[in-house]
Amino acid sequence: MPSDHSTDADALLAARASQFRTMLQSESRSTTLIQLFDFLLDRAQDHDTRSPKEIEIAMAVFGKSATFDTSQDSLVRGHMHRLRQRLDSFNAESGGPRMYIPRGVYRLMLSDGLEDPAIEAPLLSEPDSPPTRSVAWRVIAIVIATSVLLWASLLIFGQDSPIRSSLGQTAFWKPIAAHKRMPLIVVGDFYLVSQSGPDGKTRRLAMHPKIHSSRDLDNYLTLHPDQYARLDDRDIHRVPAVAATGAASILSLVSAMRSDRGVPDIIPVSKISQERIASSNIIYIEHFPQLGMLRLPILQMSGFAPGENFDELKDLRSGKLFKARRATAAEAPDAPRPVVQTYGHDYGYIAVYTGPFGNPIIVISGLEDTALYQMIKLVSDEREMDLLTQRMHGTEAFEALYHIRTVGDLILDTKLLIARPLTPEPSTAS
Repeated sequence: MPSDHSTDADALLAARASQFRTMLQSESRSTTLIQLFDFLLDRAQDHDTRSPKEIEIAMAVFGKSATFDTSQDSLVRGHMHRLRQRLDSFNAESGGPRMYIPRGVYRLMLSDGLEDPAIEAPLLSEPDSPPTRSVAWRVIAIVIATSVLLWASLLIFGQDSPIRSSLGQTAFWKPIAAHKRMPLIVVGDFYLVSQSGPDGKTRRLAMHPKIHSSRDLDNYLTLHPDQYARLDDRDIHRVPAVAATGAASILSLVSAMRSDRGVPDIIPVSKISQERIASSNIIYIEHFPQLGMLRLPILQMSGFAPGENFDELKDLRSGKLFKARRATAAEAPDAPRPVVQTYGHDYGYIAVYTGPFGNPIIVISGLEDTALYQMIKLVSDEREMDLLTQRMHGTEAFEALYHIRTVGDLILDTKLLIARPLTPEPSTAS
């Protein structure tokens, strides 16, 4: 029969476990971590004197068979490392008795003592900045993004806007301007992966061309189990300044062209649901490789796709790869301080089409900041939109690719490269 001390400890463990589980659920993490935690909690509450073996966890939590080779697959060890990290963050942020999983064993324990040392993990790369708590990062990211959007909106609405409402009569804007339902402005944000150092603590945040969400990270780690101890999800996103200020500019533009003068809502792409994508009138503003939840509906219609790197875009019809390149200057040999100047190149993309439920969708995008800035400026120009309408001969759904040439910080020219109708199954190039 358990003693009073044991009963009190069980009650305290159950209370702390409930708080921790609620935190995991609220962060929308992979359900696998919750299942792993529940398994360890059940073993701890049963007062089992033996810690579970790795193969037991693989079978009970991950559905593996008894022939699963734990020496060759780090599936369990990787998830256990991530769970230890979550517990460390929870203990640091909430205070009180610590829950932890001791080094070398798979057992959930409760202690008032010092924090258990983290499992060592190889360093993926040198730290770019000193480690900071994940909550602080998340708060800073949210504050910066919100502040930029808020102050840009106030600045724009605090001025007399010269925008002509007739812009809403162009083929590009008419579906949004004339629709009875207010559009939703979706601002793209970058998903940042947390990288751990030898001490198991986060050392740097980085973007990865194949990882755009926590789900992508789970899929990536399934294919690269050796990275389990190195990469971690902290649910951190960054809204680029050009996208934030551009969203505020488009907000003012849309309000001016609508007869009701309504003000659209703005939401980061990482926070939008599939239901809202299917039912909302959407204006998407962001770099083309960072489509987030909008990748599926946009890329199903488009004749373009992101390349292997962030600065690449591929034309699926011709197979041509468009790559952004910054302008450079170098000293020429055998001359007193001469300079050889090379032009920079960036590519902007815009599109308008109807979603699966008749909802209009507009895309304003670019490979890098220069192109995104120029596309926001271009779609605000009635003359440019009229020229594009003439080029498309009245087509209601179309996409266009622009080449932006730069020298230094100056934009030299913007040239339309491709303009073509959008159909569910593109077949021929224009």
